[in-house]
Amino acid sequence: MRALLLVSLLLMGCTTRAQTPKATVRDFYHFYLTDFVSDGNENPLTSAKMQQYVAKETLTRLKAIQDIEEQEIVEADYFTYCQDYAAEWIPALEVGTARDDAGGKVLDVWLGIEGGKKLKLRDYLRQEDGNWKIYRVVDVSNGFEQNIFDDKAISAAKAHAATLSKN
Repeated sequence: MRALLLVSLLLMGCTTRAQTPKATVRDFYHFYLTDFVSDGNENPLTSAKMQQYVAKETLTRLKAIQDIEEQEIVEADYFTYCQDYAAEWIPALEVGTARDDAGGKVLDVWLGIEGGKKLKLRDYLRQEDGNWKIYRVVDVSNGFEQNIFDDKAISAAKAHAATLSKN
């Protein structure tokens, strides 16, 4: 009987419950906004925390775009649509309820910004390696999306960067 109890406890300890989409987004933004306001992390795209919360394809694309000289695909931070962020705005973070969307989930996110205002984003998630991960972020407040999935724009930016290095 003790052996059965021990095996049951071991199995329960080894199985991890995947986070809900809402918990994933909430935890991501708490981590990311705190990291964003600090100067300690030069390239957050390669951090283990980013890999925990963000889809591999999204990180790969953002890194490739970041490496293009004078690119205009990502004009502000992809996850906040801001150039900078203040620590006092972090407590205003709100995450909405997850809704089904094309085999994944979509959630609205409200970030605190200057003047007590809020910026509304929409985060799209899909399951990857058994976990919910963010793969797309849209600025709903301004009706804008930094289209990191536009292969033609990325190719054009690379071609433009190549002409800069020749000069």
